[in-house]
Amino acid sequence: MPNNRHGLERPPFPAEASRQNEFINLLKPRLLDQPWLSALWLGGSGAQQNADRWSRVELHLLVASAREMPLLPGRVAGLLDEALPAGWTTFGLQQTAHTVSLEGLTHARLPGAADRGGVYFRLLWTEPEFLALHCACYGARHLLWMRADLPPAQQSILQMPGARLEKAEAPAVQVALVSFWQQLAHLPAALNRQEHLAAVALLQQARTHLTDLVVALNGATRPNTPTRINEFLGPAQRDAFEKTLGQSDSLGESWIGQAVALIVLYRWYAPQLVEIHKLVYPTALEETVLALLSTEVSGWPARITTA
Repeated sequence: MPNNRHGLERPPFPAEASRQNEFINLLKPRLLDQPWLSALWLGGSGAQQNADRWSRVELHLLVASAREMPLLPGRVAGLLDEALPAGWTTFGLQQTAHTVSLEGLTHARLPGAADRGGVYFRLLWTEPEFLALHCACYGARHLLWMRADLPPAQQSILQMPGARLEKAEAPAVQVALVSFWQQLAHLPAALNRQEHLAAVALLQQARTHLTDLVVALNGATRPNTPTRINEFLGPAQRDAFEKTLGQSDSLGESWIGQAVALIVLYRWYAPQLVEIHKLVYPTALEETVLALLSTEVSGWPARITTA
């Protein structure tokens, strides 16, 4: 691929996502001027071609050598300061064995907030030694630019589109099977203390674990996208989860109803995952938590039937 500094033939985000396209247009030429940059590509919804005007911009950078890595936080922050005169707020750096990432939000002011600023972004960078591992962890990618003299092995990795979703891993499924009951084990205390805020937080954590289990049953791992769940579930699955959000006039009755609905779904999906991944069903844990709920929570049903 030529060492092309003239941008893409079409904007990487749809026309209605003018804020995201402006962010890329402001930052991309500044990045391409950096001697330490070897490649630049788009990840997330931009690479998956399902982006909209609310999507996060996820840009990945290949750094020329490991020696440059410690300097990148300051250099990237300086480029953002230069590209974004209205400013931006950082949500902090995160680091794994193979990747450093920086998340932030560009500032916006009225009346232009709808079309300029307010972009949630994530910049990630890695070094050549970890390029294959980095790409394997972050799924779909859309190459924006790479150096013409990049080694063929690295070019090959970058030119592959990448899997949209990672496959479900048995150890993570086993953890989620247990974590679901871990959250519900705290529910008697929250309900009896009338800690309604705590109760709804516990139920949401249990629902999140169960959602991840169902996505795993569909053969995938749900990516770290806090504003997207629907697309990873089938229509019937999504409908079943939305029914667990029901509320009644009494808050206490609402939390009991939601917990029971989640348990019914767990009992339907969890055995299938156990069979597929050859896992251990947490029978003793389930029986103990249900005994606590039955004994300690007034109004808990005497029996939960799974259709």
